[in-house]
Amino acid sequence: MRLRQLFACLATLAVAISLPRPVDGQLASRPAEEWTKTLAAANRVQGLRVDDIIARLRLKPGDVVADLGAGPGLFSLPFAKAVSPTGKVYAVEIDQGFLDTIRTKAVEERISNVQGVLGKFEDPSLPAADVDVAFFHDVLHHIQDRAGYLKNLARYVRPGGRVVIIDLTPEGSPHRAQPELVVTKDQATGWMADAGFKPVEEITDLFTDKWFVVYSR
Repeated sequence: MRLRQLFACLATLAVAISLPRPVDGQLASRPAEEWTKTLAAANRVQGLRVDDIIARLRLKPGDVVADLGAGPGLFSLPFAKAVSPTGKVYAVEIDQGFLDTIRTKAVEERISNVQGVLGKFEDPSLPAADVDVAFFHDVLHHIQDRAGYLKNLARYVRPGGRVVIIDLTPEGSPHRAQPELVVTKDQATGWMADAGFKPVEEITDLFTDKWFVVYSR
């Protein structure tokens, strides 16, 4: 009897090992408080070139921008100023702690056109399909199902709207030894094609360690 029970336990263990394990929807995740120390570090912020990026995007008053993976709002708040009070910014995050930080900063800076959105791992969960510019900066490589996320995102982008992706080159990435945390321009362009978008502009003179591509339908 004991031998039979042992075999049964071993069989159950073998099945459990063979089953796919649940996976996180975000790679290399950290709590918002810990992430903010890295994301908002003075030397990093200086290298983001926020004003230069916004100038290249040619945002207009009234535009709707989705800042995907907004973090502590380093782009969300400047975007809100660029699109004027008649425009709107969705600051999308999967961690409520970031959204609380952005809301506090918006109140301090008297910015009223930023709307925090608690997204999902696989979908930004935006409240409307009214996005003129969907923006990723140093974010796409943290999403596990990138192809699926981009297809879901496409549902929220207006006809003629743009998806902007800025991410680290394989050579410039601190994750070079972690292939799962590296996204190439060619990979992203393939996923965007599956979502119905093609590259319409590439910015090559702002960064040496990042690629910067604008996509549209």
